[in-house]
Amino acid sequence: MKALIFDDERTIRNVLKKILIKEGITVKEFERGSDADKIIMEEKPDIVFLDISLGDANGLDILKKIIALESKPFVVMISGHSEYNYLIEAMKLGAYDYIPKPFDIDRIRKVIDDIKKISNTEPLQDNLDIDIVGKSPAMGEVFKIVGRAGASEEPVLITGESGTGKEVIAKLIHRYSNRADKPFIPINCAAIPSGLIESELFGYEKGAFTGADRSKKGKFLQADGGTIFLDEISEMSLEAQSKLLRVLQEMEVTPIGSSRTYSIDVRVISATNKDLIKLVAEGKFREDLFYRLSVIEIHIPPLRERKEDIPDLIELFTKQAFKKYGLKKGGFTKESIEVIMNYDFPGNVRELRNLVNKLIALYRERPITPDLLPSKITGSEEIGVGDWKSGFISETRNLIIQNKKNIYIKMIEEAEKLVIQEVLKHTNGNISEAAKYLGIHRNTIHRKIEDLNIIINKI
Repeated sequence: MKALIFDDERTIRNVLKKILIKEGITVKEFERGSDADKIIMEEKPDIVFLDISLGDANGLDILKKIIALESKPFVVMISGHSEYNYLIEAMKLGAYDYIPKPFDIDRIRKVIDDIKKISNTEPLQDNLDIDIVGKSPAMGEVFKIVGRAGASEEPVLITGESGTGKEVIAKLIHRYSNRADKPFIPINCAAIPSGLIESELFGYEKGAFTGADRSKKGKFLQADGGTIFLDEISEMSLEAQSKLLRVLQEMEVTPIGSSRTYSIDVRVISATNKDLIKLVAEGKFREDLFYRLSVIEIHIPPLRERKEDIPDLIELFTKQAFKKYGLKKGGFTKESIEVIMNYDFPGNVRELRNLVNKLIALYRERPITPDLLPSKITGSEEIGVGDWKSGFISETRNLIIQNKKNIYIKMIEEAEKLVIQEVLKHTNGNISEAAKYLGIHRNTIHRKIEDLNIIINKI
């Protein structure tokens, strides 16, 4: 195999070259990128490692030219940029992978190994104002598939727990698709009564049923040329599923009460927080519809599995709240963010957004310090008497929030005092007997009684 490296940093080129040579790959390196497409046409490499910001050229512009070649190599973008829009753009345009600097050598080796086995590349597009951030490896994988989905016309099924941001991802796919200038029509299947879902999706003619005093265009016709997003698809009745399947197969819609059929051109993205395969096995979801909807699948991991995204999400939601309330200063302190990152967020991103909005609305321009956080976040909610470990953890957290020093000594002394005091109470003040229970010398107990100011409560 042959590889070309385009990077204006000599150190990066040297490191990559050594790795590639060890993998048995012939390597040529280039500092400039202005003639990269011509060099690639002449050299016909199998792999190209391409910096996104070369001194004399834009890596993404070069990528566009490479992908247009009849015999194109695998392109691995390397970049110091951490913003997700660069990643999405590169993947949509057809990059095989996107590796941030400084990169992990094992990651490079894995990419090389994968390229040796695979022969596909896929896509991505433009900067946009979208309600999502995420630099975690898990979200990096999600963004890669978003880029690939953006370049495809196939149906997409998005799965994930409630509050993970499934509609946001659906909008992102639409924004990075060729339908970006066409309608994006969302519909929550769980919020519409089963008897009305068909009229909402397919529309109806005047007089089609009682109360239909005028014609209504259905969501599919509203989305013609664009994208329809069917959220909570698992809540759709089997009868409605059957009609939806027919629409997807024929790409035709007949409004209720009409004899006319309309041809449509609609990209379908659906989402659910339930296990559709399990529902198929239980006979609650059509198997043929499942396979029709899930050509491309995207699973959004819960926030507890990508906690490194929390600081960036807090920053995003804080900026949105500042704009909403007309504020210019305030926000969360570093200490608060550290405390927040210890919380598992069962409500996921939605819960985090709500937390940020609520606290900024409440405290406005006051810096949000740990003591202002809700007790469920700090872990200081009332603990059961028998849950001594939780109580110990809770007290430790409280001391941290209060910015106390010498926490270790304070907590150990407090624990010693409680244990010795309780044993002495049980032995009715008999120190020799207490020493047997505690497993320490009676002289040590005498010293602890004096040092820790232990009061002997006899029974």
